[in-house]
Amino acid sequence: MSVHIAEVMQIFFCIVTGIPVMRTPLQILFLILVTDLPPSIALGMEPGEKTILLERPRPKQEPVVLGWMWFSMVLNGAVLSVVIIAVYIISLMLYCDGRVFQSDIDQLEDFQPKLMNARTVAFISLVWSENIRSYTSRSFDKPIWNDVLGNVHMQKAIVMAQVCLYVAVLLPFFSTDILQLRGIDVGIIGWLLALLGPVGCLVLCEACKLITAFQMQRYQQTLAEHHAAEDKRLADAAAKHGISNQPPPRPTKPAAAVHAPAPEPKRTVAAPPPAEKLAQADPEAQVASTPASPEKKAQARTPNMGCACFLGQTTIAMGGSTARH
Repeated sequence: MSVHIAEVMQIFFCIVTGIPVMRTPLQILFLILVTDLPPSIALGMEPGEKTILLERPRPKQEPVVLGWMWFSMVLNGAVLSVVIIAVYIISLMLYCDGRVFQSDIDQLEDFQPKLMNARTVAFISLVWSENIRSYTSRSFDKPIWNDVLGNVHMQKAIVMAQVCLYVAVLLPFFSTDILQLRGIDVGIIGWLLALLGPVGCLVLCEACKLITAFQMQRYQQTLAEHHAAEDKRLADAAAKHGISNQPPPRPTKPAAAVHAPAPEPKRTVAAPPPAEKLAQADPEAQVASTPASPEKKAQARTPNMGCACFLGQTTIAMGGSTARH
């Protein structure tokens, strides 16, 4: 915003004071759509400041752009305008034989190329200054070296703007016949003179941040007073209606009664009945319980086995089953 305010101020100053207009309409259009547009878009992709949560919340009735923000933008625009106008006046004196006003320059022979040289120096200085301003405007109160490369899109936008600048002032026919710029004819003196713009813009815009930081501090104090007054008003209203500001106590649950675990019933294992009772109840159990003689034990352990061999075949009978090999 400050860049566009500066461009309006520069044209207005030239018209009012009788100095030749600093740039042609086509040059103004090139500045707005080509060299200014990429940095403006990159500023929209700027990451948020890490200290933003330390600031007090703003009332919802306030506008997005506050008064101190407008003051900062107008102040930086005025600084940019003063620097570029100074570079332009020095260029007029250098290339137009010490003459500055339009009426005096028109009396020169072949004044058009000389005026184009002065406008070229101002054009180069303005693009450089706007690129520097893109970095200084990333924060209202933080210095330019604070995370200067934090926005990758800004680096891309500045490179694009610089390429477009050198094409506009150095490309034959496009620079001389269409944009009426003479980047080669201004010589090394013109390019060095154009450096005064970005250097002056950097120093003065950083100095303006001291004023903006003071305004931001005063604004935060105003917000603190507003919040304190609002808290007091709510506390008085609560006390008037008998409403406590303290949160209600949490309900406590009654302590659960502790019961001792009931003892487990003892399990009694019945003793096995004697053999006489089992014999009376089951005669077969009596037979099974009678101890066997040694001959019967040997007979039970010895299987009924017989072997017979017939012409290479062996038949083994074991317990009534037969296998052939």
